[in-house]
Amino acid sequence: MTAMRERPLIAALVRNRRHTFIPPATEDQFSTEHIDWYAVERAISGEDPRPRLNEDELREAALWLRRHNMPRATVSVHLCVYERLVKEWEAEAGLLTPDQLCTHDGCRKARAGRGLCTFHLTADRKWRQAIASLEVAA
Repeated sequence: MTAMRERPLIAALVRNRRHTFIPPATEDQFSTEHIDWYAVERAISGEDPRPRLNEDELREAALWLRRHNMPRATVSVHLCVYERLVKEWEAEAGLLTPDQLCTHDGCRKARAGRGLCTFHLTADRKWRQAIASLEVAA
Protein backbone atom coordinates (compact mmCIF):
# COMPACT_ATOMS: atom_id res chain seq x y z
CA MET A 1 0.00 0.00 0.00
CA THR A 2 1.35 3.45 -0.84
CA ALA A 3 1.92 6.04 1.83
CA MET A 4 -0.95 8.45 2.51
CA ARG A 5 1.16 11.48 1.51
CA GLU A 6 1.74 9.97 -1.96
CA ARG A 7 -2.00 9.72 -2.71
CA PRO A 8 -3.59 12.32 -4.98
CA LEU A 9 -5.93 14.95 -3.62
CA ILE A 10 -9.41 13.75 -4.53
CA ALA A 11 -11.35 16.98 -4.51
CA ALA A 12 -12.14 19.83 -6.85
CA LEU A 13 -13.61 23.29 -6.52
CA VAL A 14 -16.65 24.35 -8.46
CA ARG A 15 -17.27 27.90 -9.68
CA ASN A 16 -19.28 29.04 -6.68
CA ARG A 17 -16.39 28.10 -4.35
CA ARG A 18 -18.22 25.14 -2.83
CA HIS A 19 -16.14 22.03 -2.39
CA THR A 20 -17.29 19.04 -4.38
CA PHE A 21 -16.14 15.52 -3.67
CA ILE A 22 -14.92 13.72 -6.77
CA PRO A 23 -13.96 10.04 -6.31
CA PRO A 24 -10.97 8.62 -8.21
CA ALA A 25 -11.83 7.55 -11.76
CA THR A 26 -9.96 4.24 -11.69
CA GLU A 27 -8.83 1.84 -8.99
CA ASP A 28 -5.13 2.31 -9.80
CA GLN A 29 -5.39 5.99 -8.79
CA PHE A 30 -5.91 4.82 -5.24
CA SER A 31 -4.20 2.07 -3.31
CA THR A 32 -7.09 0.37 -1.55
CA GLU A 33 -10.11 -1.48 -2.88
CA HIS A 34 -12.05 -1.35 0.40
CA ILE A 35 -13.59 2.07 -0.11
CA ASP A 36 -17.16 2.79 -1.17
CA TRP A 37 -16.69 6.31 -2.54
CA TYR A 38 -20.42 7.01 -2.61
CA ALA A 39 -20.66 6.22 1.10
CA VAL A 40 -17.73 8.59 1.72
CA GLU A 41 -19.48 11.30 -0.30
CA ARG A 42 -22.71 10.87 1.71
CA ALA A 43 -20.76 11.00 4.98
CA ILE A 44 -18.97 14.19 3.91
CA SER A 45 -22.16 15.93 2.82
CA GLY A 46 -24.09 14.77 5.88
CA GLU A 47 -26.89 13.18 3.86
CA ASP A 48 -29.36 10.93 5.63
CA PRO A 49 -29.38 8.03 6.11
CA ARG A 50 -25.80 8.15 7.32
CA PRO A 51 -23.84 5.20 5.93
CA ARG A 52 -21.77 2.90 8.12
CA LEU A 53 -18.16 3.43 7.11
CA ASN A 54 -15.18 1.14 7.55
CA GLU A 55 -11.88 2.57 8.83
CA ASP A 56 -10.48 3.33 5.35
CA GLU A 57 -13.64 5.22 4.41
CA LEU A 58 -13.63 7.16 7.69
CA ARG A 59 -9.97 8.10 7.17
CA GLU A 60 -10.62 9.35 3.62
CA ALA A 61 -13.66 11.37 4.70
CA ALA A 62 -11.76 12.89 7.64
CA LEU A 63 -8.74 13.80 5.52
CA TRP A 64 -10.94 15.33 2.83
CA LEU A 65 -12.72 17.49 5.39
CA ARG A 66 -9.43 18.53 7.04
CA ARG A 67 -7.89 19.45 3.67
CA HIS A 68 -10.86 21.74 3.16
CA ASN A 69 -10.27 23.59 6.45
CA MET A 70 -12.93 22.01 8.65
CA PRO A 71 -11.67 22.16 12.26
CA ARG A 72 -10.51 18.84 13.72
CA ALA A 73 -13.11 18.95 16.51
CA THR A 74 -15.89 19.47 13.97
CA VAL A 75 -14.62 16.57 11.83
CA SER A 76 -14.57 14.42 14.96
CA VAL A 77 -18.21 15.20 15.74
CA HIS A 78 -19.32 15.02 12.10
CA LEU A 79 -17.88 11.51 11.59
CA CYS A 80 -18.25 10.25 15.20
CA VAL A 81 -14.55 9.42 15.65
CA TYR A 82 -12.04 10.48 18.28
CA GLU A 83 -10.25 13.75 17.63
CA ARG A 84 -6.91 12.10 18.40
CA LEU A 85 -7.60 9.48 15.70
CA VAL A 86 -8.19 12.25 13.16
CA LYS A 87 -4.86 13.80 14.20
CA GLU A 88 -3.09 10.45 13.77
CA TRP A 89 -4.55 10.08 10.26
CA GLU A 90 -3.30 13.57 9.45
CA ALA A 91 0.19 12.62 10.62
CA GLU A 92 0.16 9.51 8.41
CA ALA A 93 -0.97 11.61 5.45
CA GLY A 94 1.78 14.18 6.00
CA LEU A 95 -0.65 17.01 6.76
CA LEU A 96 0.94 18.00 10.09
CA THR A 97 3.85 20.39 10.43
CA PRO A 98 7.09 19.14 12.07
CA ASP A 99 6.28 20.97 15.30
CA GLN A 100 3.11 18.86 15.63
CA LEU A 101 5.00 15.55 15.41
CA CYS A 102 6.66 13.46 18.12
CA THR A 103 10.12 14.73 19.11
CA HIS A 104 11.51 11.23 19.70
CA ASP A 105 14.21 10.26 17.17
CA GLY A 106 12.70 9.06 13.90
CA CYS A 107 9.09 8.97 15.10
CA ARG A 108 6.59 10.56 12.68
CA LYS A 109 3.41 10.21 14.76
CA ALA A 110 1.24 13.05 16.08
CA ARG A 111 2.08 14.62 19.43
CA ALA A 112 -0.10 13.73 22.40
CA GLY A 113 1.69 15.47 25.28
CA ARG A 114 5.15 16.68 26.37
CA GLY A 115 6.13 16.69 22.72
CA LEU A 116 5.71 12.90 22.44
CA CYS A 117 3.26 10.56 20.69
CA THR A 118 1.04 8.29 22.78
CA PHE A 119 3.49 5.36 22.56
CA HIS A 120 6.52 7.37 23.70
CA LEU A 121 4.48 9.29 26.27
CA THR A 122 3.34 6.01 27.87
CA ALA A 123 6.93 4.72 27.90
CA ASP A 124 8.10 8.00 29.48
CA ARG A 125 5.41 7.78 32.19
CA LYS A 126 6.40 4.19 33.03
CA TRP A 127 10.06 5.18 33.18
CA ARG A 128 9.26 8.11 35.51
CA GLN A 129 7.14 5.85 37.74
CA ALA A 130 9.97 3.31 37.94
CA ILE A 131 12.47 6.02 38.91
CA ALA A 132 10.06 7.43 41.50
CA SER A 133 9.51 3.98 43.05
CA LEU A 134 13.30 3.47 43.28
CA GLU A 135 13.72 6.81 45.04
CA VAL A 136 10.94 5.98 47.52
CA ALA A 137 12.48 2.57 48.24
CA ALA A 138 15.91 4.10 48.93
